Order: sequence, then structure tokens, then C-alpha cells
Amino acid sequence: MKINKVCNATGLTKKAIDYYQQKKIIDPNINENGYREFNELEVERLKQVSVLRVLGLSVSEIKEVINSKFSKEELRKCIIRKELENELSNRQIQLLKQLTEGKNIEKINAEINELNKKKSIKEKLLETFPGFYGRFFIIHFNRFLEEPVKTEEQETAYKIIVKFLDEVELPKISYKIMSHFEEDMDFWSDDRIAEAEARKQEGIEDPEKFLDDYSEIIEQYQDFKESVGYKSSPYGQLMEAMKSFGKTSGYNDVFIPAMRRLSPSYEEYYQSLLKANEIFVERFPDFK
Repeated sequence: MKINKVCNATGLTKKAIDYYQQKKIIDPNINENGYREFNELEVERLKQVSVLRVLGLSVSEIKEVINSKFSKEELRKCIIRKELENELSNRQIQLLKQLTEGKNIEKINAEINELNKKKSIKEKLLETFPGFYGRFFIIHFNRFLEEPVKTEEQETAYKIIVKFLDEVELPKISYKIMSHFEEDMDFWSDDRIAEAEARKQEGIEDPEKFLDDYSEIIEQYQDFKESVGYKSSPYGQLMEAMKSFGKTSGYNDVFIPAMRRLSPSYEEYYQSLLKANEIFVERFPDFK
């Protein structure tokens, strides 16, 4: 079955199907003419994906459920996670109602502290740093922040990160550039962030293949980065400011080591990144 018929059968867009293919939920055959051919099993899996997304499951949860052939155990895990999310949301509503009824603010705060222990790192950071700053941070570290803080070492690392983010002097960025990127932030939904991260992960897991496939694009991008157009663009100016920020702010010496202790998945990613970077530097020694 061709892509257009699959879209009609599943109610999914082409871009969504592309994304689920990148996430290895489906693996269609590629014909000699380059077109994808979807079999009945893949169409059925995409229908399952469509239903599970409407039910609020993340892509990683969907993958686990489908790979387990809808096992009761895997579905129960999802139910427990959803129940916990609902519990937190309902408790927050109850505490708001108690505030309207005049309950002591210190008692409310004590209950909030207990709720915070159950929240993911991502949720806590977005509450601590609302607006552009928090969202910009989450875009770059999203998939490493889904778990709650569980150990004393993680708690210490979390406090270091919050202190660093709260006290660091931000790079000087013009109001025009900041406004431009605040608008762009609306584009970065959780699914789009996950899609970008998936492509980055492919390059890290198999850097040789990635560089073989994209060497021409990398060389073109390097030339583009040296152009006046790039350097004068909002993105070019922001990247230059962020590069300077990384060198002078303690980002590399304080923040990154704390992130490695806070998130085991980030530590694993960091080690893979170092190995991939060695291969990249060998292939592109002049890349800036």
C-alpha cells in the first residue's frame, strides 16, 4: 500500500508516518523507484499508534505497548503513570481550592513540597523558569528530564543546576532577536523535539554512516556559517552569543557536570557524543 492510501486508512499525516518510521515503529519496504510500500501489518500498527496517541501515550510508551503486543503488564504501567499524572493535577486543584478557603499558606507549601517529589525534572524546571528561558533549556535537554529526582546525588545536582541557571548572567541578546525566537518556540512541540532528537541520536549511534550520508550537506553548512548572511541573521547572532556564553559562564565546567550526575540517560548520551565527536573531527578537522 502506498503512502496516500495509508494516510486515508489511518488518519495520520505523511509527516507523522515519517516520524513513526524514524522511531522504528514501522519499517516499510523501499521499491526500486524509491517509493515506500506498506504491508497490512504496518498499516495495522499505525492504526494502533493513532489510537494510543489520542489516549495520551508518549511515543516511547506507544513503542513499548506495541512491541509487547499490548501485554497487560505494559498497559498497566501506562495506566499507573496516567493515574499519577491525574493525581498530581487533582491535588493541585484541591490545594488551590484550600487557598480560596483561607488555609494557612505554610501548610499548603508543605503539601506542595511533597507533590514536587513526584514531579519530573522537566516539570519542576518549567515551573522554576517559566517563559522563554525555561522552554529554551527544555528544547535542548528534553528527553533527559522525564524522570523524577530519586537519589541524593541527583538532588544535589538538581540544586546546582537551578542555582547556576538562576544566577548566571545571560548573553546580551537584542529585543528583536529574542522576540523572533520566542515566536519560533511555539513550533517546538514535544513531538517535534523528539523527532529532532531522534535524528541526532542516529548520528551519534552510527557516526560513520551519518557522515557518509550527510558529508556534502555538512560542507555546505560550514560554508554557509562563514557567510555574511548567516552571521547577520538572528540565528547566527544567537548562536555566536551562546558560544561565547558556554566559554565564559561556567556552563561547561559547572552545568554540564551537574547534568551528567542528574540524568543517567544524559551521561550515556554524553559518552556517546564524545566518541562520535572524535570521528567527526577526523573527517572534518576544519569545521568550526
